[in-house]
Amino acid sequence: MRKQVLSLILSVLLTALLLTGCGSEAADELGTYQASMDTFCENISYLNDQINALDGTGESDVETLLGHLDTLDEQFAQMAELTVPDKFATIDNLADEASENMSMAVSYYHEAYDSGTYNPTYGDAAYEYYTRANVRLGYILQILHGEEILDDNVRYISDEDDSEDDSGEVSP
Repeated sequence: MRKQVLSLILSVLLTALLLTGCGSEAADELGTYQASMDTFCENISYLNDQINALDGTGESDVETLLGHLDTLDEQFAQMAELTVPDKFATIDNLADEASENMSMAVSYYHEAYDSGTYNPTYGDAAYEYYTRANVRLGYILQILHGEEILDDNVRYISDEDDSEDDSGEVSP
């Protein structure tokens, strides 16, 4: 009988807690962000597979590649526009930088292929920006997974650091 009463009281308290929404706004924000990032990662993975499936021999491979890169750029821009939960506020700058670098990469890839023949100068610049965008995406994913960024060229500054510079900016 005592277990039933305790169970009933516990159930009532949990229901009351859920109905009051205590802390649910932050949890909802985090859940929404996590779901959005999961979708982003799935989309990026799909695009990666599509790009890697191109062998360069098809008549429309360049057009297809550039179309996939345009979509990739759109995905990065949408990711940068997500509302980042306070818990991960320093990711915001990384997301913006990743998007900016991807936009530059895609722009240079278009330049590399626009003349009808591949221009390696633009191609190299495109690849550099593409790499920078992906490095920042890697940092974002590491932060979201609670991992430390292990890169000698980067000092990730979290909210807990006592440093004066808390921009969270990354240089590579």
